[in-house]
Amino acid sequence: MTRPDGFLTALRAAGMMLDAVVADSRLRRVRAEGDGSGQRSGWYVLHAGPPKAGAYGNWKTGLTESWCEGGSEALSEADRVMLREAMVRVQRQQQAERTQRQAVARQQARERWQRASAAAADHPYLVAKGVGVHGLRQLDGVLLVPMRDAQGRLWSLQTIAADGSKRFLTGGRKRGLYYPVGRTVSDVVCIAEGYATAASIHEATGHPTAVAFDAGNLEPVACALRTKFPTAVIVVCADDDAATAARLGINPGVANAERAAKAVGGVVAMPPRLSHEATS
Repeated sequence: MTRPDGFLTALRAAGMMLDAVVADSRLRRVRAEGDGSGQRSGWYVLHAGPPKAGAYGNWKTGLTESWCEGGSEALSEADRVMLREAMVRVQRQQQAERTQRQAVARQQARERWQRASAAAADHPYLVAKGVGVHGLRQLDGVLLVPMRDAQGRLWSLQTIAADGSKRFLTGGRKRGLYYPVGRTVSDVVCIAEGYATAASIHEATGHPTAVAFDAGNLEPVACALRTKFPTAVIVVCADDDAATAARLGINPGVANAERAAKAVGGVVAMPPRLSHEATS
């Protein structure tokens, strides 16, 4: 074990939950802030040196950082090669584990979707939001929103309970997946974060609207739809996260919508009170 030093300080600042580090050049998994029971999304590798050098990150957030005692200029070429090789091992292991988790979630999604029946129009969540079923299914009283790629392949599910609480299958893929509400061929295609918002937009405009599931997925979904519909006008319908903006000085709903629209040559729309009357 090493005493608390710059590397340990860097790990803690990045949200890693540990009291000491081991400088043995091996990849080590650690708990990170936000991890559930049994989860270890943090990782690090530390070489004893001299100089001591290592890398660390979080597989859940995508964080990847390198560190060197005395600064990177103190590293020899051999040290640099060792760190690069360690990073490659991390990336390969991360990808392998992600692929395995996604495969398990995908099988669960298929099984649950097949067992489910058509969603009831009087499901409490749909009634509360004032929107229709639009192809959803339900199982044991919980709505199932399929998460598909641009080819229509099912990868995962979002569940919505009667009280509106939402969950995703553990380990399931999300990036670039969406659920289309309405017909899939149109001169105008809309994208929204949540199901209720997407259903409301489609019912009001008649335009097909994709559920992106969260703000961070707006851009990947926009890119997927641009590939599928190269000539369509893509309208990214932003959630106005005014409360977050007032607290943190940034509006993630608007910022992500603007980024998505810019990536595909689309436009941003913010219907009055959208995020207050029919959000997610």
